[in-house]
Amino acid sequence: MRSPLKVFSTPLLCLLVAVVPLGLYPVIATDGDECATLASENADRCLRLNQVQVLGSHNSYKRYPAPELVSLLDLHREGWSRDINYEHRPLAGQLGLLGLRQFELDVFADSEGGLFANPAGGRLVNDPEIEANYDVMLAPGLKVLHSQDVDYRSSCLSLKLCLSEIRDWSLQNPTHLPIMIMIELKDAARADWGPIRYTTPVLFSAENIHDVDREILQVFDRSHIVTPDDVRGQHETLEQAVLADGWPTLARSRGKVLFALDNTGRHREMYLEGAPVLQTRILFVSAGPGHPAAAFIKMNDVMADEELIRAYVAAGYLVRTRSDIPVQEAVSGDTTRRNKALTSGAQYISTDYAEVSPFGSGYQVVLPKPGRCNPVSAPAGCRDEFLLE
Repeated sequence: MRSPLKVFSTPLLCLLVAVVPLGLYPVIATDGDECATLASENADRCLRLNQVQVLGSHNSYKRYPAPELVSLLDLHREGWSRDINYEHRPLAGQLGLLGLRQFELDVFADSEGGLFANPAGGRLVNDPEIEANYDVMLAPGLKVLHSQDVDYRSSCLSLKLCLSEIRDWSLQNPTHLPIMIMIELKDAARADWGPIRYTTPVLFSAENIHDVDREILQVFDRSHIVTPDDVRGQHETLEQAVLADGWPTLARSRGKVLFALDNTGRHREMYLEGAPVLQTRILFVSAGPGHPAAAFIKMNDVMADEELIRAYVAAGYLVRTRSDIPVQEAVSGDTTRRNKALTSGAQYISTDYAEVSPFGSGYQVVLPKPGRCNPVSAPAGCRDEFLLE
């Protein structure tokens, strides 16, 4: 049985979102009598990747800024580092120890190599990591860091290194739930302050934006990836496929990864140029109902959008939201945002605190490992133990 939502046009879908009470949205079911009753024997053939909820990390590569740099720059702008005072384990540890299945990587263009090899802040404090990482940063290719010159420490310094770590873990654990990897393209210039003179990043363009796809395919075999083409099938648009047929089953998506572009605006439009329904592209994009490429939607503000997230998840879209804002909840211990994120049905809950907050509040975000039946989109009879890897 398929969701009744597939017959509605976008305006009617929006109307439905506005008027149907919370908890009454229809849920996409998997076709076939086999799936009328779920059991461990048929769960992978009947459950779809969008009917699962998993935990992920925000700025997944990030490490604490150099302590000496924090102290030095506090003399010029006290408290400047408060919102970047967090870090994550290396990606393999997040996958294996914490059970995370969604990552976010910030990517800077560096086609000539060396653009970020000498971060200004690091040079001010003689950070030994600069020399240790120099050869990697000197090589051409997309680099992964939070912000140039001050928040440059990363557990994996290039896109290919980050992806290789995920690929290697995936190959060693071939029954894992599908892993979502979000890519945020960064090219904004920053205003100098104090003793910091920022490196000017390379702008992403209609040409070099496709370096992302190229580097992904240098690490992952095409068969290792769930792409927009895989989901669209014979439908004219990606949105039609998602609303009519749904996402791949777990049987078809375990052991695989999928990618999404975090950016909207000009970066998204450049990536869509020449491929309005993402034909031949590797990344999904964040696009709302009515867009021909709509399948995945980034909705970070669950405090404002909880009801809408539930509606979109029930309709068949993938949604990512956030359970905390650095370092707000980690300091206060307030769980309001976290609780809304978990009950919203968003398939990907992104946090900086899959481990207990170091600020003494006890704040933490936890889901069953490696995930649980989605509270909005999972069919009746789904049990978390069906998802075990």
